[in-house]
Amino acid sequence: MNSIPFATLYLATQNLHGFTLLTAVCIIVAFLICWMFNRYSLRRIRKNSRRISDLSVIMKHTLNQNGNYVIRLSLDTMKATNIHGSFIPNEGVTLEEGMQYIHPDDRKGYIAFLRQFTQGVHSTEYTFRWNVSKTPDSPQWRYFRDRGIAEFGNHNIKMPTNIFCTINDITDSIRQEKDEHMLTDKYRKVFEQSIVGLAFYDKEGNLLTTNRKLREILKFQSEDDPYYYTRTIYDMPTFRELLDSRHLEELWVCGKSVLPERGVNCYTELRVHPIFDDKQELIYITFSIRDVTQERELYLQNKRNDTIIRQHNEEIQQYENELQYLMENCNMRFWRSSFDRHEVTFFKGLRHPEKVMTFEEFTAQIVNCTDNIREHFSHPEIYFTEPKAYVCQTYPIFHESAEPQWNYIDCVPYYDEKGRTLGCYGILRNVNELIMKQERLKQETERANDSGRMKSAFMANMTHEIRTPLNSIVGFSDVLPMMESKEEKAEIIKVIMNNCDMLMRLINDILAVSTLDSTGITIEPAEVDFAQSFNALCDTLAQRVDNPAITFLTEKPFDSFLTMLDIGRVEQVITNFVTNAVKYTREGHIKLGYDYRDEGLYIYCEDTGSGVPKDAQTKVFERFVKLNDYIQGTGLGLSICKAIIDRCNGKIGVNSEGEGKGSTFWIWIPCKKIE
Repeated sequence: MNSIPFATLYLATQNLHGFTLLTAVCIIVAFLICWMFNRYSLRRIRKNSRRISDLSVIMKHTLNQNGNYVIRLSLDTMKATNIHGSFIPNEGVTLEEGMQYIHPDDRKGYIAFLRQFTQGVHSTEYTFRWNVSKTPDSPQWRYFRDRGIAEFGNHNIKMPTNIFCTINDITDSIRQEKDEHMLTDKYRKVFEQSIVGLAFYDKEGNLLTTNRKLREILKFQSEDDPYYYTRTIYDMPTFRELLDSRHLEELWVCGKSVLPERGVNCYTELRVHPIFDDKQELIYITFSIRDVTQERELYLQNKRNDTIIRQHNEEIQQYENELQYLMENCNMRFWRSSFDRHEVTFFKGLRHPEKVMTFEEFTAQIVNCTDNIREHFSHPEIYFTEPKAYVCQTYPIFHESAEPQWNYIDCVPYYDEKGRTLGCYGILRNVNELIMKQERLKQETERANDSGRMKSAFMANMTHEIRTPLNSIVGFSDVLPMMESKEEKAEIIKVIMNNCDMLMRLINDILAVSTLDSTGITIEPAEVDFAQSFNALCDTLAQRVDNPAITFLTEKPFDSFLTMLDIGRVEQVITNFVTNAVKYTREGHIKLGYDYRDEGLYIYCEDTGSGVPKDAQTKVFERFVKLNDYIQGTGLGLSICKAIIDRCNGKIGVNSEGEGKGSTFWIWIPCKKIE
């Protein structure tokens, strides 16, 4: 009874132990399989991660090397942000902001480019100009190609959520393409406009292209005339017996070309030139043709001209006889000089010399000359290398007399076969009577025109001087209604009254210019605050400096300066200085100022204009003197200023380093400062 359960228990225990061991083995095997699978999966993941990372680095490196930018445009927010590179600001821009950087001519096209994605297009591209300077005032436009790819968030939705744009700068390639087109067009123009007909054939002799001149000579009916394009060069009548397609050599032919099918019948110069590669294999054939029909006609014409020339030689002999007669019977000589012998030979006829003189003897006879002819004959090989003409006053050469005579002398050099100057020859003609008549006519003309010129200058000066205060009166009268405060109106009225007074004085002075020496200018000093008057005058004169390249400067050392002056006369002088400075200054500055020195008022006007030459600084204050005839004015303004300052017992002058270095006109008037 007790042994059976024990045995059963033992067997059961053994079975349980075997099952447990099997289970453990299975678990271990399953664990090992799972561990190995996980390791394998992990290695695959790591490998893929490294591959993706490497691919990302490669793509990034490629994008950097190619200068590509990648941006993302969200269609939900309509905002663009950088994905790669810094094409737009890091904080991103809205579509409306980004459109401001696109060239106005390309904005409409770019909108159409984006609209394609909303119509189901997955990818497309567009080229546009972008302002890389980001400033609208000074744009710098460069060309970019935008390759866009649409991203769809849900396949059931046709509207994309994002657009990824890969942007590449193609400015250099576009410019290079333009340069290549320009270079091609340049050679095309040279090819088309050549005076020689040109054509290119391939190695089989088929016509490739021609220029306009060849089509004109061979009378093409169209640019791709089948008569020529369906035939090889070896089939052309002129070259059938001359060209060997198996062994092509350079060929030059001159003769008559006749193509009845195209109406060609002319004399031509033909050239065929084969072009070989480095292996001496034929690649192209060039063909040139030149119409020499006219040249042939010229040759025939020259032969006909020879007969005519012989006839003309006979006529020339007759003309020489007539010239001989003229020279022998008029006051004119032919002369010829020899540099080797230093001699001058004069001929009254064509064959026998009338007189022979050395260079020294000839130049000793010269009294006066428009050119330094003595020096020229001292070194004739230097000065007589080209035709020259002189008008000289000489002592009589061909007859005895004490009165100098005017002679017109022209000379032409002659050379040997090596081009060395041997001497010169020409005509000597006595023009003494003509010169005397011209001089008398000149004197009479000048005397006759003096009165008219003085009158014209006087009237022109009147216009010049009156315009200055009149413009101020008109200008401030237009401004006066716009002034609101009484003080401003009073100031404007004061300026107008000052200019009215100045205008009246100018009219009185101008009318009295003709009698200035007898009646003089009236000076009426009165107590005046020169500082305030100067300020008002500067405001008026500043309006005349309307050139933006000129700066009007002033120097006002006193707030108030009471003294005794004829302020109208002083303002007249200052106005004239500034008016002249405006006329002769193109850029720089005009500075008007004053100072109290040496018990007198020193006033100056400095400019950066054309300046005053040294030799003209004393003459500029004379009547009717103008430094530039093309500048408006009569030349009386500074003479009136000098008369005014002389009447005030003052001084007037100008300081200038010369032409182009500006000038400073100044006056000094004795006066006392009233405390």
